Amino acid sequence: MTRGPRSRALALLVAGVALVAAGCQPSQAARSKTGHGAGTPSVLGQPAPAGTDRLYAVSCGSASLCWAVGSANPATTSQESGAPAAIDVSTDGGKQWSAQVVPISSPSTLGAISCADRVHCMAVGEESGTAQVGTVLTTADGGKVWRAASAPAGAVDLVGASCSSASDCLVLATDGSSFWSATSADGGSTWQRGGTLPTGFAGASGVDCPTTSTCVVAGYVPTGPGHGTGAIETTADGGATWQAAAVPSGSGLLHSVACTSATACIAVGTTSTTDSDISPGTGTVLVASGTLSTFLAATVPTDLDDGFGISCPVTGACVAVGTFWTPENPPTPVAGLVTTLDGGVSWTTPRTRYVPLGLAGVDCPAPTSCVAVGGDVIARITLPASTAPRSRPTTGTTRRVVGHR
Repeated sequence: MTRGPRSRALALLVAGVALVAAGCQPSQAARSKTGHGAGTPSVLGQPAPAGTDRLYAVSCGSASLCWAVGSANPATTSQESGAPAAIDVSTDGGKQWSAQVVPISSPSTLGAISCADRVHCMAVGEESGTAQVGTVLTTADGGKVWRAASAPAGAVDLVGASCSSASDCLVLATDGSSFWSATSADGGSTWQRGGTLPTGFAGASGVDCPTTSTCVVAGYVPTGPGHGTGAIETTADGGATWQAAAVPSGSGLLHSVACTSATACIAVGTTSTTDSDISPGTGTVLVASGTLSTFLAATVPTDLDDGFGISCPVTGACVAVGTFWTPENPPTPVAGLVTTLDGGVSWTTPRTRYVPLGLAGVDCPAPTSCVAVGGDVIARITLPASTAPRSRPTTGTTRRVVGHR
């Protein structure tokens, strides 16, 4: 199975959860904080609904409606069905959350979600029963009812989803040895297998499709046992074929990519090349250089050591989330969150309250608001009004970080 980065990221989040369970709320006072005057982004965390174990992805169908997915805690679950997966919803832009009922036949973990509008969403993941298979859940009524749909034949896990409409979706799947895409024109009832990502590509972190034909995936290519170098794959024909983009030599593992157009994308990750264990690194940011054929290194945020998720509500304005390694012995991963208004040239660390755990995913449904998730914590992010546009491009994409299961 192509699961390296998942083991590493899981170790990071487990370490954070253990720290909180021990009653230690990590202080971020020692971290460098920049730009804390008027107009500075702010972040406020809160516990996920009772019964949620860990959240890995979030997608918003509108500025007010957002869904977060992950795994449920079987010991304290509030899910009426007792299903092992978790789906939480907010109807007020992330201020309040409640758990939704998941079908009893749901997967053990939901790792990605894409909401095309206020009522249509697709969540994907894996069912780790006797026969490991990828699974798809869909809703056509805003989550009042979630139904199990078919999964692409041969998929043992689905790690990304992007729905441009209620019926048209693209998913990223793995059969255990390679990653490939599949598309559906009927909301997941049937699937057409697409192209296989270039040989050796691993650690897929989800998929972002800025247009119906253009999609981008971040991950890595193995360089030896337990190690890899960053890789980005792209398609310009809706997943029929995939090509490797050029990235700086020696890049560490990449975990997420966000695009605002077919030529404007930013990927985040870490300088660490270790894909199977905890290995503190520093953040990595790569920016598309005019086309998606080449990505160049950008300024590295001071307070983000492992970038696991990124969302860009408008061109140039992005929020990246992940972990920050505290200067303790041993180093401890806590929440890392940074913002940029100039496409990665400079970064700001927002005021952060009540976010003790590393963050896995983020989505920005409006130019001035985002929602991030990680562990059993949900964070609401407020951006300065100067982030500007009058509207957010509707891409129907999801930002999901692989490596957390």
